[in-house]
Amino acid sequence: MTPGYLTDSLPYLPEDSLVILSDKVDKRCAETIVKEVPEVKGVLKGDSRKTVGIKDSDSSPHVYELLAGCDLRCDIVQTSYGALGIYKYQHEIHIEFPEVKSFKIETLKKVLKDYDKPSVLDCTCGPGTLGIACLKAGARKVVFNDIWNPAIETTLINLEANGFPVKLSGSEEELIASGNKFEVYSMDIRELANCLDEKFDICIVDAFPGVDTTEFIEAAGKLGEKVVVI
Repeated sequence: MTPGYLTDSLPYLPEDSLVILSDKVDKRCAETIVKEVPEVKGVLKGDSRKTVGIKDSDSSPHVYELLAGCDLRCDIVQTSYGALGIYKYQHEIHIEFPEVKSFKIETLKKVLKDYDKPSVLDCTCGPGTLGIACLKAGARKVVFNDIWNPAIETTLINLEANGFPVKLSGSEEELIASGNKFEVYSMDIRELANCLDEKFDICIVDAFPGVDTTEFIEAAGKLGEKVVVI
């Protein structure tokens, strides 16, 4: 078993703490595991070599199948602006194991120190981690965007969980929700400029590993003074 993060001792698994991912298990087997093994919280079927989510509107989405139990996890992300609780359903949101110091948070911190209450566009927000960190840091406004609907749903959960109440738009338009100092959209980043008529101080591009970000950077450049690729 690989914990996925640094530990000072051998890992101890309390009840309902482990989610299993396998491409060989079936539903009956998964249900038996969850029922008979107290440490197991949920069982997923899928290939760990394939990234969960969607790259852009030209790509096909990929998810794991939740066969039994629950796969909700919460990562505690430490920042200079306070700790963040980031929830994710592991069958539909790309998982990044937490580190003692998050490279992405440290990169963001270096960018934010040059601004006083900036406006920020989190172009590919995923579960909302970087955008929420910007709100915690005192950003004047943060716009969250992701083409993957489960990512947007998770961002709304995480905004609420971290003290930022969400108001749903109640319409079929691009604006999904809003709140004090933030808005949430669900669009292809390459089409976002057609919807937003403002210029942001910072645009954050955080794509999947190995993805060519050329078009993302070009699209973000139309919307922001500074484009930050993380």
